[in-house]
Amino acid sequence: MAKILLINSNRFKHPWPVIPFGLCYIATILEVNGSHNVCFLDLCFSLDCAQDIKKAVQNFTPDVIGISIRNIDDTGGYNVHFLLEDVKNDVVNYCKKEFSGPIVIGGPSVGISGREMLEYFDLEYAVRGDGEAVMLEFVKRIENRQPLEGLKGLIIRRGKTIIQDNEPFRVNDLDSLPFPKLLRYLDLDRYRQFGSPLQIQTKRGCALRCSYCTYNIIEGKQYRLINPRRIADEIEILVKETGINHIEFTDSIFNIPLAHTKEVLREVIRKNLDLKLHTMGLSPAAVDEELLDLMKSAGFNEVDIGAESACDEVLESLAKDFKRSDVLNIAHLLKKKKIPATWFIMLGAPAETRETVFETLKTMGRVASKWDLVFVSTGIRVYNGSPLAEEVRKHDIHCTGDNFLHPVKIEPEKISLSDIHTIAKRFSFRYPNFYFYEKEHIIPGQILSIGNILLNVFHSRQPVWRLLVVLKRIEWALGIGLVKRVVYELKMVMHGKTSRIINGFSLIMNK
Repeated sequence: MAKILLINSNRFKHPWPVIPFGLCYIATILEVNGSHNVCFLDLCFSLDCAQDIKKAVQNFTPDVIGISIRNIDDTGGYNVHFLLEDVKNDVVNYCKKEFSGPIVIGGPSVGISGREMLEYFDLEYAVRGDGEAVMLEFVKRIENRQPLEGLKGLIIRRGKTIIQDNEPFRVNDLDSLPFPKLLRYLDLDRYRQFGSPLQIQTKRGCALRCSYCTYNIIEGKQYRLINPRRIADEIEILVKETGINHIEFTDSIFNIPLAHTKEVLREVIRKNLDLKLHTMGLSPAAVDEELLDLMKSAGFNEVDIGAESACDEVLESLAKDFKRSDVLNIAHLLKKKKIPATWFIMLGAPAETRETVFETLKTMGRVASKWDLVFVSTGIRVYNGSPLAEEVRKHDIHCTGDNFLHPVKIEPEKISLSDIHTIAKRFSFRYPNFYFYEKEHIIPGQILSIGNILLNVFHSRQPVWRLLVVLKRIEWALGIGLVKRVVYELKMVMHGKTSRIINGFSLIMNK
């Protein structure tokens, strides 16, 4: 029986600390199907990673260390935080210092840039694809001293050379996976303080072809659907075991295929549970009144809309499967059904122009509810394997020195990212519900925790992010918003952008 130390390296807490569900699946299958001894080290709230890693290695004496790495960076296109540097300095280097045996990395980010990450961390093994079966076989071969070559889903590096990059492994029958044993591996108290949701998938894979996206690289290009009844059963079990009723569906796109999504919701409704449901991806391409009615009945108190743009030319350049009319339609239906939404807008596509930026921002200012959150990012981060990466490489073969591991962003031909950012920033001064992915707009953990406590005290089903809109409206009422606007305009003058400011302000007021 092998001893495996599994480490959650994710310490990024925006918008909330993420419960490491994927690693819990790995731990569960290693114990249940492999009868192995697993030690789970969650570093999300660690105050001293070096000491925690040292203690775990010395006390547990593992045969294998597995490190889950969730994100390469924070995906911001304008000012990107390269998270792998933190993982390397805080986690990987200390594991290498304390442990001389095999270390294997996995997680969503490895599915995108596994080869490059092995070189960056100077490690030997990486798992991509569905890690459950791969880790089970990897540990078995390590335990029996069998060759690792040829193992599907495993990348192997010897010395300074990648000797094998086997194709990702996909679990065809997702219903066969055991339910994750969260309480066995995690202390959920800290996650509860922040209102972190339980995470549920209704499927893996994505058949869409969005130009910037990597989901179909990580999970495959075909949908592998999970039985709706099993999904409802898992939710029921997790809620009863953990006492957490906040559930987030983490599919790349929740509502495609639409028929499967509706059946999942019907099964959840049959459980008659008191739930606060949320989804990170609702596509405007597949929304009707029946879907929203089912979502409300199941317990949805908010949704995230991946609109990206409200301009047909831009949506087409991003290879989206919907049009501006679909964005307007879902906005109308959400208002009608009174479902709060966070709208994700991504400015800076290859086809972006000054006119398309104004069209998108003015449209969102008009159609989104004044209490919805319109989350605007500037610039598109180009990831390895995405269609956009290949297009960028065609135009500039020297655009990246490490196959897009470190952040690479594109500049539209007809407008600079700097100008887009300036225009969008000015819109935020006119619309209290507009927020931008900037350091000053990242929700401080203390505020998020306090907001969650207040919502629990008053039994409110309002999304915690609505506190941001409230705070911004209070700023305006007190005159703080006006002061911030004046300070910003003065900074633009000092940076020589006076004419742009005047022109941009005139366009905003007159369009």
